[in-house]
Amino acid sequence: MVPDTYTDFFVASAGVAGALVGLLFVALSVAPQPKTAEQRLDVDARAGVAFSALTDALVVSLFAVVPGVNLGVPTLVAGVAGVASCIGLGVVLWQARGPGRRRKLRLLGLQGLVFIYQIVASVQLWQNQHDQMAIRTLAILTVVLFLVGIARAWQLIGARDTSLLRTVREAIHERPPEPPPDLTTAQAGPERI
Repeated sequence: MVPDTYTDFFVASAGVAGALVGLLFVALSVAPQPKTAEQRLDVDARAGVAFSALTDALVVSLFAVVPGVNLGVPTLVAGVAGVASCIGLGVVLWQARGPGRRRKLRLLGLQGLVFIYQIVASVQLWQNQHDQMAIRTLAILTVVLFLVGIARAWQLIGARDTSLLRTVREAIHERPPEPPPDLTTAQAGPERI
């Protein structure tokens, strides 16, 4: 059972999760259609990561507001499903051998660790349904999974990756701007003989 102090959080979280899952389907429908098999795989991987993150957040939030339910059981099942999803996507990405594969596998591994951490908290909660630290951990992991799902959905619609690391990397490798054209010769036009 979730303490009353967390009820408002999980009620709001369930609403947010439901809306974000719906928006993910909208993002998939308006995303630029992939032209190659490699692009299709990239879209499928991003969609899979976003879907598993947001679905997990939805399941945790919905079961948290059901009276009398030991939250450990459904969150354990959701965590195991999330790990299975990460493993399945990892196998597909590993076989594809496309560019950026290592980065995608690392990010997928990090998400898998979040699900494993959820499994650990779920087992603790299953054994003691009043464990405040386990409930707090699940609440924090729900926020983390929201952020993962939103970031992947943002990439799905073809939006530029504006993460801090990407921005710094681009700034380091940025070429100096070209000087503006000389306006006096451009306005004068071609010389006449």
